[in-house]
Amino acid sequence: MPRKVGFNVVYATSEEDRHSSLELNVHGPTVRGWQSARNCTYPQELILRLHGPTKLTRIQVLAHQYLIPEKLEIWTSREENASASTDFSYLGYITLSDNASTLYKSRELKSVALPETEAVSLKLRLHKPHSNAHNIYCQVGLIAINILGEPYGQELTGQGDAPYNPHYTSPYDDLAFEMYVDREVAKIIRQMEAKKLQAVEEERFEYASKLKVAMENLRKAGERLGKYELEKKYAIALEDYDKAKAKKAQAQQYRQQVYQSLEIYNLLEVHGPMEKNNLSSVQNKEPMSAETCTSNTAVVVPDDITSPPRLVIPPNRDGALSPTGPAHQPPVSPLHQKPNSPEVTDSPTNGVLERQSNCNKGSLRRKTKSAGPALRSSYEAYEERTIPALRHSHTNEFTRECHLDSTETKVTSKLNDREKKQAALPIAVFGMDMVEKFYSKQFTDKEEGLMQLKEELKTFDPEVSKHSPNKTARAAILLLHRALRDKVFSVYSLAAQLIRIFFAEFAADRVSSTEIARSVERLLPELLTKSGDTTPRIHNMAVHTILSMADCKCVRELHIIPVHLTRPVNSSTHQRLALSRLEMVEQLILSHGISTEKQSGLTCRTLSELGSSGLHHPAEAVRKVSERILVLVYKVNPRLVRKQLPPDDDITRRNLLYRQLFHEFDLIDLQRKKEAESAQKATTTPTRTKSTENNVTSLTKSPSRSSPVVSTGSSTSITSPSENSADHKGDKMCIFCLSKGQVYSEEGLNIHYWRTCPMLTKCEACKQVVEISYLNLHLLNECDMRSNYVKCETCKQAMHESAFESHRQDKKCTKPIEGYERCPLCSALVNQNKWREHLMGEHPCINNPRSKIGKSCSKSPSNSQNLSGKLTSPTSRDY
Repeated sequence: MPRKVGFNVVYATSEEDRHSSLELNVHGPTVRGWQSARNCTYPQELILRLHGPTKLTRIQVLAHQYLIPEKLEIWTSREENASASTDFSYLGYITLSDNASTLYKSRELKSVALPETEAVSLKLRLHKPHSNAHNIYCQVGLIAINILGEPYGQELTGQGDAPYNPHYTSPYDDLAFEMYVDREVAKIIRQMEAKKLQAVEEERFEYASKLKVAMENLRKAGERLGKYELEKKYAIALEDYDKAKAKKAQAQQYRQQVYQSLEIYNLLEVHGPMEKNNLSSVQNKEPMSAETCTSNTAVVVPDDITSPPRLVIPPNRDGALSPTGPAHQPPVSPLHQKPNSPEVTDSPTNGVLERQSNCNKGSLRRKTKSAGPALRSSYEAYEERTIPALRHSHTNEFTRECHLDSTETKVTSKLNDREKKQAALPIAVFGMDMVEKFYSKQFTDKEEGLMQLKEELKTFDPEVSKHSPNKTARAAILLLHRALRDKVFSVYSLAAQLIRIFFAEFAADRVSSTEIARSVERLLPELLTKSGDTTPRIHNMAVHTILSMADCKCVRELHIIPVHLTRPVNSSTHQRLALSRLEMVEQLILSHGISTEKQSGLTCRTLSELGSSGLHHPAEAVRKVSERILVLVYKVNPRLVRKQLPPDDDITRRNLLYRQLFHEFDLIDLQRKKEAESAQKATTTPTRTKSTENNVTSLTKSPSRSSPVVSTGSSTSITSPSENSADHKGDKMCIFCLSKGQVYSEEGLNIHYWRTCPMLTKCEACKQVVEISYLNLHLLNECDMRSNYVKCETCKQAMHESAFESHRQDKKCTKPIEGYERCPLCSALVNQNKWREHLMGEHPCINNPRSKIGKSCSKSPSNSQNLSGKLTSPTSRDY
């Protein structure tokens, strides 16, 4: 079963003195968290070494309230001693809210499910922070990190003798629990949970019930002990050592009383099963609660420490120890912290002595306010009813406060407490009446609620509304996500329609990209599940909704949907899910095209990997769609597709699947060959006009004759026309420098293009190999980094933005002569038809590092003058 995985931080790009990265190794109420150095460079990286090989399932990140990175990338590695130079595999990224809606008083807990991946090391890459007035030094920070997974090759150590359940995740391994409960108490609670699971397996239900009650009481006591620890550290920071000593004694006495009243050591059964634990509460003495014990013992302590002080967070620094500020924030909410919470007076030392004074001045109750249901807390898994041990204890202050709470909030409502907690944000934005309709059991009420929500979104005016567009969007998505899971088709259909309206009309130009990304990530998994439904109308509605979302401009720019859809499928993926995913990818290719952006999810490499993985699926329909995807990618990048497939030989073609696929490839190659021959005939006519613009046009029209662009991130290599020519089938010749060597095999020719050909060079910006004569056009039109280059209107050269001003003042920046072009290496004027002479002649270009090798190429046995009539350059340029 997934459980908490221990780790150690072994590397951090930078850290502040009082917020070391080692703070992330432990969880608890008093941790400070890690913060980067002031005015650091980005991205910042943290490397975590796990305690053994682990199959990751989930990661939780508790962010700082205002030192918030815009994006957090997750990388994994199987190397145990990973360092900054280790190659990590990219897993995905997390987006974090800018926290402006909470006025930077809450902290976001992000819990994200991970694809099951075996890892020993984990790297977190934090990008630049959200800008705000509190983040003066442009820092990022994390309060805590929690990793859940299953260890490889090890026994499950955290669960004792508990039965193995792969679908069970303990709520006590959740970061929301660990950050606000005393560490020793948290350890005991986990031991009790293991005992409880084992007791249920052995059908010792009375014992399991006692453990459950004790765990609930311990959790409350653990939160209070954590609060005492915070107050002790606060007193130490103020150098009030008498108060710190009293707080320590208060915590020790309270801990001892709780353990004794709950009979912790008997419940843990350290020395084996105890018969008294199997007796019912009627036969055996009911254990006292952690709260009840405070009413039986009165401890004399100074008045100034009987009630915990109000902790105020300095506005400019979290957790800074100073004479006027606390050491840390107080634990207020499992997910977010709000420094301006009311004071707490439920100290265990108050007892009977202060009960009367508390009644006179009013009870200060502890309220745990959720920052909103967007982040689901593990506490929602707890049963929210009065604990039996407290039900009959009317002298207890905590019980009295609960009764006061219940009388104050006694309002007729159709929602129970758990549903109110889940829907806290929609209730605040849209009101109780609308939200109750979404939680109703009548489908007519749900339809009416959806129509009201539709009207709210269409008539939303940010100037009139009390809530921001981001807050309204988050509340609407919570309700739509619930309606989307409804089993009644009319409700599901209406929810899907409203989702399309939300992204197409409401979110556009209103909602921030971070909130849109969060909305898509919440809805997409449910829609993908529906896309594999056996009912055709449910399947078709889900597919239509996903594709409609992908077509919206605000969603399309984030590339979230293509990244999710183009993950490779395996043989265990259900047929309907795999088929719907591949069909949606095919539609995205036809509508959006194949992209060159690495993060788009629609690159040639990603699509070819998806198509090749689908070829091995047992379902024929999935294989057919995978074939069509590979054919579409083959038209753009044939070599990359062939690399993903077995070699094209007789053995492979015996397989009917590959025979049909390679036949489609042959037809595409034949069509390219015909286009190349017709283009070659057109270029050899003596009346042809030679101009740079026509050369660029011929590039786009003739893929097989394109300039030799080779990406270092793929195995794509240059296709020589001699490979497609029957007359020169056995010759391997460089079509740029016209050299012909005996060692020029297909692979050797590629190496020649990469390293030695004097007519080619490597683009320093994108590391692709291009023609020297074409380098200027490449930097302005095709290069991945073309946004960093501008065209000089005087000399027509491509110049980097940083050097553009100095270039304009240079005397070499002059207008070119008609029929001449400037060499991008030495800036000399070169006749458009004399490039080979400039780069390979008796006095080659002085700035060309390949010029010396080029001379040896020109002395090869083949006569360049005779060959020039037969072969032309890929750019249709006479050299």
